[in-house]
Parts: sequence; structure tokens; C-alpha cells
Amino acid sequence: MAVLPTEVDMRTIAEDLSATLRRVGTDGHGSAVPPPAAHRLLCEVTAQVAEDLSVFSLRDAAARGDQSYIYSGYLSFRAVMAYRLAHALWETRLPDGLPHRFATQARRISEHFRLTTGVEIHPGAKIGRRFVIDHGSGTLIGEEAEVGDDCYFVQNVVLGARDIISKANGRPQPRRHPRVGSRVQIGGNVHVFGPVHVGDDCLIDAGARITTDIPAGSRVRVITTIQVSVSEPAPVVHGLARVGEHIVISGSRLDGLVPVVLDAEHTPRAALTVATASATEIHCTPTERCPVRPAALGLLRDGRLVCSMEPAAHLLDALTAGERPTGRPVSPLE
Repeated sequence: MAVLPTEVDMRTIAEDLSATLRRVGTDGHGSAVPPPAAHRLLCEVTAQVAEDLSVFSLRDAAARGDQSYIYSGYLSFRAVMAYRLAHALWETRLPDGLPHRFATQARRISEHFRLTTGVEIHPGAKIGRRFVIDHGSGTLIGEEAEVGDDCYFVQNVVLGARDIISKANGRPQPRRHPRVGSRVQIGGNVHVFGPVHVGDDCLIDAGARITTDIPAGSRVRVITTIQVSVSEPAPVVHGLARVGEHIVISGSRLDGLVPVVLDAEHTPRAALTVATASATEIHCTPTERCPVRPAALGLLRDGRLVCSMEPAAHLLDALTAGERPTGRPVSPLE
């Protein structure tokens, strides 16, 4: 006799979320979310989780529309449920207005469910409505990742950073993680690295490695898994100086690099004209007015940023205001 699909009522979801908040969502010193804030948080998260569950039961053929089967047996769903609670804690502000008051509690929930589900979603990530992770083991979504509505991920999907970047120096840092649009389906073993944008309605087949923007409506297919890597030593910049009408970048392994002006997110905004170049020096002049205030200078190889530097403000102003710097050289990167 066939078993009829069953639904999960909102009260069950709310009770489970409340139990998780009490059991895991403390900072280790008994600190907890005040009752009024906790009630609002649980009401909001319960509605989100119920919507996720409803869509999961419709999209997963193996579940045959049975919400109770998914709710009780799918660890990948529990990972999304835990993320919804952790993210709500991460975003909760009390009347004092301080951000991330409950970051420790949010992180404890995230870490606990990483161990029990095999899925790691940073509580700071921003994920839209009706999100489904099917199977899910090995999936990782970083802090600055953004995912739109109605997205469907399978196992071992990584939305990660291209490099290891420290925020300890307090300076503005470039964006690290991808933005994924709405209605995007990502197959197994897909890794998306860096501040790239995957447009709406994309389908990414299993095994792809994404490091560039993907236009909306695209399908990404892996033609071959044969990959040849050529190790190239990174360029080294020793100094940046004004010499006559030129800005001179000195260092080593500089041949073939293109100097550009970067904005606060380290996005190239204006190219510089190279007068002469060698492996140890690049002499360049500005070519156009930058549309935003510059934050740094960068060096590109084959369109990819391989090096950045933050020189003194007067050098950046000279580059972007069309000035021709004159006078003696200044101290490197002063």
C-alpha cells in the first residue's frame, strides 16, 4: 500500500529551532538572545524554513513530495535550516544598534551543524528564499557569498575565495566570494572562486571550476577534465616613484604586466599607458580620468589581477587627475 506524503506543521519547526537556539546558540557564558528578540527571530526563521521545505519536497524526485521524509531524514535540509537560524542571529541587532552582537552564537550553530551534516555555510552569507541543497556533503559557502532566490545546489559545491586575505590591518579589502543570481542550478563538485558573478537562470554542470563572470541564462559544461597548469612565479614590487612625467614601478618579474588603477574593492577602473617596460621596471603615464576615487594600483596578467599596492595619496591623485608629476623621485610606497 502506498504511503501518502505528509506535511510538517509550523509548530514542529518552531520547536526544533527553539531547542537548537537553547542548546547550541549560546556564547559559552550563558548569554542568550532576549526573549522579545528571540520570538521575532524564531517567527521569521520558521516561515523561511517552511518555505524551503515545501520547495525541497517538490524539486527532489526521491522524496516523492513527502515533507516529513525530508525533514526527518535529510541532513542537507538540516544544514539549510541551521543556516537560516545562524544567519538571523548574525543579523540581529538590539536597541544599542551594534552589529553582530550574537556572532559567537551564530558561529557555534554553524560549526555544530558543519560537523553533523558535512555542509558549511558561514552565518554571514546572504542566501535568498526557497534554497535547496540536495545531498550536500562537502558544500561550503563563504562569508561574503550571495545567492539569489530559488537556487538548487548539489554536493561538494564551493563558493569560496581565490586567495587568503587578512582583514586584520583594518584597510578596505576586495570582495572575496561569489555572487550567484536567482534560479541558478549548480551540479556536484562545482567550485566557484573569487568575486565573480553568476547571472540569473544559469545551469552549471558537474565538475566545473568557475573563476570568471557567467552571463545570465548560460549553461556551463565541462568539455574535458584534462588540465595543464603552468607555474608562474608571482611578481615582486619594490617601490613606486615619480620620475619626470612617468610613474615608475620597480621590482622583479614585471615583464608582461599591465598597470591599472583600482577602486576600493580592487576592481580595475582605468588603464595606464606603458611607455617602457622590462622585467625590473615599468614606466607609465595616466590615460584617462578614473570614474571613482582610486584606492590602489594593480598589475594585470592576461586580464587577472596578480599584484596590488597602496601608494601615497599624491601619487594616486596624479594618476587619475591627468596631472604630469614632476620633481625628484619619492620614497617607494611611502
